[in-house]
This record gives sequence, C-alpha cells and structure tokens, in this order.
Amino acid sequence: MNLSYSSTDFIIQKCKKLFLEKLKDYGLSWKFCHNYSIVDQILVKIIRIKNIQSKRYQKIKEEKIIDTYIDIINYFIIILIKLDTFFISNFHKISHYDVILIYNEKLKNIKSSIYFMEKTLNKFCIDNILEEILFLLKKKKEKNSFKELEKLCLKILVEIIFFLRKNL
Repeated sequence: MNLSYSSTDFIIQKCKKLFLEKLKDYGLSWKFCHNYSIVDQILVKIIRIKNIQSKRYQKIKEEKIIDTYIDIINYFIIILIKLDTFFISNFHKISHYDVILIYNEKLKNIKSSIYFMEKTLNKFCIDNILEEILFLLKKKKEKNSFKELEKLCLKILVEIIFFLRKNL
C-alpha cells in the first residue's frame, strides 16, 4: 500500500478514536451548541497552532500539534453532522449510534475526496484555514446554502488531512 494512503488511514483512525472517546466522555452535548460556538473552538485550536509555529516550541508537551489538527478535523465533522441532522424533526432523540454512522460516512466522503483532490493540493498553511473559516463565517451571514457550507467544510478537512499526511 502506498505510504500516503496508509498515512491517510492512520490520520482517519486517530480522528475516529478521539471522536469516540469524546463521545463516551461528553455524550452529544455539542448538538445543543450553535455552529458559531464550534467554529470558536476551531479558531482557538488554530491560534494554538500558530503560537506553536511562531515560538517553535510548546509548553504543554503532552498534546502534540497533530492532536490539535485532529481536534480541528473532528470539530468540522461535528458541523457536518449538525448540517445533516438539522432538519430532522426529532433531532433531540438522535442516538450515539446514529451519530457514529453519520461520522463514519463523513470520514468515507473525506477519504474519497482526498484521493480525488490530491493533485490540486500542494500548498497548505494554517493561515489558509483561518482565511477559509473567516470566509465561511462571512458567507453564513449571507445565508449561504447548507450545500455550500458542507462543500467548504469538506474542502478544509481534505486540506488538513492532506497536510498531515505529507508531514507525518
């Protein structure tokens, strides 16, 4: 198997493992948060990465920078899950099992998108993600469609995983 594909699988498995651990610890508490609250968490993680990059060291040694990227990936997938389930009339009754099925489907979509977009992805930096998130927030004020929002989230996810895959 190609190293880059196995790296993608490694990253996806790390994401899934952490998501399941957090799901066990926190339950579905995120489903009551507004997407802006989740984006705020992503921005905090991006600022952490930028600080580590600018200082060239980190004080908290237990959490590696890849873990911060994994958190960002999972936050974006949570937004995608929320978009998928937004119109369900009994949203409050969605189970852990339902969420895990949707999460796995999102991972599958991300993985296939990585292979499809691989040739166009060659320059990545955390500033690009920050710009795309700010663009996402601006577009939200313009009442963009759920499909546009989903497409932008997926693009950001693919870029992050591609970047991690190249730098493992």
